[in-house]
Amino acid sequence: MSDHPARTPHIVLALVVLAALASSCARSLPTAANTTAPTRALANREEGQALEGEVAVTLVLGVKPGDVAASYNATVLEWSYNERVAGFVPGHGETPASLLAKLIADPRVTTAEANASFQVAEARQKSFAFDDGRNTPDNFTSQPAMAAVHAIQALAVSRGNGVRVAILDTGIDPDHPLFAGRIGAAYDFVETREGATELAYGVDSNHDGYTDGAFGHGTHVAGIVAAVAPGATLLIARVLDSDGQGDVVTVASGIHWAVTQGADIINLSLGSLTRSTAISNALAEAQSHGILVFASAGNWGTPLPQEWPARDDAAMAVAATDAYAAAAPWSSFEPYIVLSAPGVAVRSAFPGGGYRQWSGTSMSTPFVTGTAALLRWRHPNWRRADFVARLRATATPITGLLDERVGMFGAGMLDIGAALAPDAPAGDEGTILTPGAHH
Repeated sequence: MSDHPARTPHIVLALVVLAALASSCARSLPTAANTTAPTRALANREEGQALEGEVAVTLVLGVKPGDVAASYNATVLEWSYNERVAGFVPGHGETPASLLAKLIADPRVTTAEANASFQVAEARQKSFAFDDGRNTPDNFTSQPAMAAVHAIQALAVSRGNGVRVAILDTGIDPDHPLFAGRIGAAYDFVETREGATELAYGVDSNHDGYTDGAFGHGTHVAGIVAAVAPGATLLIARVLDSDGQGDVVTVASGIHWAVTQGADIINLSLGSLTRSTAISNALAEAQSHGILVFASAGNWGTPLPQEWPARDDAAMAVAATDAYAAAAPWSSFEPYIVLSAPGVAVRSAFPGGGYRQWSGTSMSTPFVTGTAALLRWRHPNWRRADFVARLRATATPITGLLDERVGMFGAGMLDIGAALAPDAPAGDEGTILTPGAHH
């Protein structure tokens, strides 16, 4: 990743202080008892630790958060659009641990755990979008990363028409020309409302010294999916704020929402250092519906710490290379990684209608997600093992790996053209692997 990228001032869509945010976005349930506390922004949180003494719960379908909270004199701070996942704060005289013990034993509750934060790896490692002065639509489609994986040539075989791809991130710029006619549904789980527009609050909510450090991240990730699979329908869930911060409740809610929206694939360019039972259960539900889930491996440059949900058995982890199939030195690596993809200085959409470059495994993951959409259109009945087998069999070997990293970046670097070549019309298989060939 670039250590010192130029930070261009963000386009501020909504400039508010935390107090104003809390008062304007209060979420009160139409049920009794202790449900009127103001919504808190995702601030004053330590990575992977309990969030202000909150307990995150998944409820049996049909159970209301307010009813469960009232049983324990607890306060409901946040909940999903269908009230299936919620965050509770203990009442007076109750500790988070004692409330957690009671909720675990409650038959109305399927999971209960200390709430924990989720974050985009790029914000954690201080990698930001930057403008090199050449961020044009033409340079977006012709950039080295796209050429290296034969992305344009693969469109002769499939465009992913109608495949539903859910992107759980910081939202999207719905007015960006790249997404015209491509957004099928959108929901904001940070503020609990329809739509998922990226918002810049003008506040350093995670106290890392950077204001709105992940603004544009979701738009950038969605742009890569749209470039690889231009026929796909995008389902946008805003589960992270402009500093790239979310929690168990927002992310689990987004996964459940993606399932109800009929997603075929879910992209999770985010992570936590803490395993969440609620997230694992949500991913297992998605898997039971045949949904493919791809998650960014992280930007630690080491095998540890491990990122969740990339480590989860229901997700497929993606590491990063440059455009020349060399492993990115900052990419996390582990034996469980399925594949790698370009993630160094990737050019993609940015709020305001333009384009920026960004580096990270968050950028690698949507390359694989988009490829899965192309394959899903060609093979609607394939199972996860079929997709993995095709992706792995057609990957490009990674160059220059140190001995201790061999086998830790998956099967190699994604090659979209090679992955689609077996589905090309007879005689055209080699054409889509020839640089400069277009149909």
